[in-house]
Parts: sequence; structure tokens; C-alpha cells
Amino acid sequence: MSCTRLTVLASALVVAAPVAAEDWPQFRGPNCSGISLSKKPLPVEFSARKNVRWSADIGEAVSSPVVASGRVFTTAMIGDGDRHNFAILAFDAATGKKLWHREFDAGQKPLPYIEKTNSYASSTPAADAERVYFYFTRLGLMALDARTGGIVWQYKLPEPFFIFDWGPGMSPVLHKDMLLFCQDDDVFPALYALDKKTGKRLWKDDRSDMAVSYSQPVICETPKGPEIVVAGTGKVMGYDPASGKRLWAAELLCRNIKTTPVSSNGVVYMSVESTGISYQWRAVADVNGDGKITRDEIKNSRKDKGAGIPDAFWKKFERGDVNKDGVLEGDEIDKAFLDPTNQGGLLNREVTARAGKEVDWKKWNDDLQSESYIQAVRGGGRGDVTKTHLVWRQKSKAPDGISSPLMLDGRLWLVKSGGLSSAFTADKGKQLWFRQRLGNEGGYFASMIAGDGKIYAAGHNGTIVVLANGPELKVLAKNDMGEAILGTPAIADGRIFVRTRGKLYCVGNGTER
Repeated sequence: MSCTRLTVLASALVVAAPVAAEDWPQFRGPNCSGISLSKKPLPVEFSARKNVRWSADIGEAVSSPVVASGRVFTTAMIGDGDRHNFAILAFDAATGKKLWHREFDAGQKPLPYIEKTNSYASSTPAADAERVYFYFTRLGLMALDARTGGIVWQYKLPEPFFIFDWGPGMSPVLHKDMLLFCQDDDVFPALYALDKKTGKRLWKDDRSDMAVSYSQPVICETPKGPEIVVAGTGKVMGYDPASGKRLWAAELLCRNIKTTPVSSNGVVYMSVESTGISYQWRAVADVNGDGKITRDEIKNSRKDKGAGIPDAFWKKFERGDVNKDGVLEGDEIDKAFLDPTNQGGLLNREVTARAGKEVDWKKWNDDLQSESYIQAVRGGGRGDVTKTHLVWRQKSKAPDGISSPLMLDGRLWLVKSGGLSSAFTADKGKQLWFRQRLGNEGGYFASMIAGDGKIYAAGHNGTIVVLANGPELKVLAKNDMGEAILGTPAIADGRIFVRTRGKLYCVGNGTER
């Protein structure tokens, strides 16, 4: 398929395919697990100068780098003022030599406003020896030739809409010859499976019963075969890879999920921190604190003053406005923005039931502050498996709302904003340690990764804490990269690839400059 308004700023270089390497092919590497399969030693101490193999100035983004067949790929937004292009870049993973650089015009229509911590280049690409696959809201899904950057195919998708200005954060992932992509936005939520070679759609699951979520698909290996597992509003679901049929669902106590599950030995582990949907709406749109939300309040809560809100969104408003007075209050808010068949966002049903009565709205909001859970669900079930396949679940203040868990050697590792680490046993969820400080405070948007007996936790402030993999928390080093980190680093062939807000670093043992 053709792509409109594209600009090639640098000529694509036709190069011989690099020697096959230990790949990190998508967000968090193999099966989005965060675990490197490499046996090569990784550095403990590094910085923006110490143990740097190479670095490159590449433009602004919060996406993660990926590595396949000796090439590292990353995305960026390039430009000044209101004019920006979306770019994807390829480097030789060993030397840092730029192989090619391709840019796509974002179009004449301004991009929707997003909060400053996000970026329009937020989606992490996926890659194999032949192609690199990426997503951009104005382009949909695309595949480029990994060697040259030439367009192989394009699959158009509806441009997503996010009422809370959070913006996009979805990434494609690979499973055998399929490319999987979950777009759980406010208007067009769906899970897609494409043929990775041709871009032909194999199947699509309409996820209109979901609210906004940012969780990536993972593969759970079961005695009945592999299953695609995707978490969302109030549910984690298993899909048949061949048909896209929903095989099973287990209750997941969240309104929206921004973390990605991990799968190990046929069990899927999840950590969620989520507020009730009514609380979220009052926090954003209920300016005067009266517990009521009007159309004008929704419009005024947005930078575009409602100009970009599609009609499909207002139909949800009308669904909740039971008495047709033009105002949402009490449980009308949940009726509007939660599908009638999926009430997973009602984290505190007793408090929600009081909505609309004479209540202290400040206390009401405080009562619906975030509730956090960790849980383990065994794959391979059919139908509602909440009672039959739930291995364990516990309410806990350990999870973070964005940073995904790490399952390594029978231990579930978590890091939370504020630099707080917790760990639990895989079999029973027994607490090993709880909210111990890493010595690096602040936010954690990146997820932990592991390799060579070490665990790396990258903080928003640019400091990467290195931990020893073991039954107790042990900090080995704290490394300052000098610039904010939101994307999750990648590991390949004894090197760590760190994407800061504006640069790409390759760090490894024995190099200083």
C-alpha cells in the first residue's frame, strides 16, 4: 500500500545482512518479558561517558529501542515549532553507524494535544531480520525493509482518540508470522492480528467493552497450545492465535491498565494500580467539585476546548445521561464510560452507590484513590476462569501504574514511583520484601529488564539502578545517563541500549570517553 506525504531525509543504504545476533525484537524483548537470553557479561557501572560504546543524537521520543540481526531501531519526532515529522532510524548495533533514516510527514492537521510526559513517538517498534514494524497515529501500522528502510506495506487504522490527553502508548509485538497490535482507545478499541510479511489482516477482535488501556499482548504457553493474552478494563483475556476467538477471561480489578503482564510456565502475572472511572472523571473535569460533569466541563478540560472530540464519544455521554438533563452525576458517569457488560472500573461499589446523594465529595474522591493488586492466572482455561484458574491475588501498595513487573527465577519484581522495590514468590505470592528504597527517587516509566544475573531499573530522572538477582534486595550501582528516560532499555550481545529523551546510547564493558 502507498504512504502519503513521506520524506526521505537520508538515502537508504543497501547493506549486507548482519550476522544473526541475540535479539531484543520488541517492547521488553522476547515475549515482552524484560529478560535477555544473552550469556555475555553486562556492565554494572556506566554513564553518559563511562563504558559508552557509541551514542547518537536522534530527536525526541519516549519509545524503546529494539534490536534484531545486529541492527538497532528507534523512533523520534523531528522538527521545530508546530511542524514535526515522525522518524524511524536504523543503526549498526556494534558500531553505531547510521544505516538509514526515514521520515514521514505528520500531515497538515495539527496533532492532538498530549501531556508533556508523553510523546507522539511513544510506540516501540518491533523487528526481525527482514523487516521493522512500527505504529504512528497518522500512519497506522507499517513495515519497512530492515536493510534499506523501503516501505513493504502499510495497514491503515482509525486515528485513536484519548479524552484525558494521555495520548498513544501502544506498540506492535511479534508472534511467529503474526504482528499483534492492541489499540484500546476511547472510541475504536480493538485487537488486530496481521500477516507480518504482507500486512494482510488475519483477524480483528472488537474490544468496545474496554476503556482506555495500554497493555501489550503476550504469549502464554499452555498444554493446549499458545494463547495470546491481553489485559484491559476489568479483565485479562486469552485469545486463540489462529482465529482471534476469546477463549477465557479472568477478573482484573482495574479501570485501565498501563502495565504489561508477564508469562512464565503457563501462568500470567499482572500488577495494576488503577483508580475508579468516576474518580478519574471528577479529577479531570469536575472543576467546581459538585460531583456533576457537564459537556462544557469536558470540553474546557481539554486544550482544544472540545474541538477534536468525535461524535462517537458524545454517544457514550448520552448513554450515561439517563434522565437526559445534560449532566452526568453519580452512577451515570460509570454508565457513560464503562460498557454495560463490563463494570471492571467500579473499584469501590459501596462508595459509587452513594454517588448523587448528599456526600462529602472530597472524601468521596479520596475514597476512590488508587487501588493496587498483583495476581497470577493460569492459562489454558475456557470461559470465565476467575474461580478456576486464579492462582493467587492480593491487594498491595507495591505495584506502579506504568512500570511493568518482572518475573525472574521464581520471583516477581516490582518497582514503584518514589524508587520503591518489592518482590513476591511466583508460586504463592509470598512477600519477600516490600517497598524498600533503591536510592533513586522520582517516577519510573520504564520497566525493569534483566540479564547476566543483574536487573536494571531506569528512572525518569535518567538514573539506572543496577540490582543483583537474588532472594534479597541488593543495589550494585546507580548510573546517571544525564537525561530523562521513559523508554525501556534493550539488551543484546553484551550491550545495553538506552533511549533517553533525545539520545540513544550503547553501553558495554570496557569503554570510556
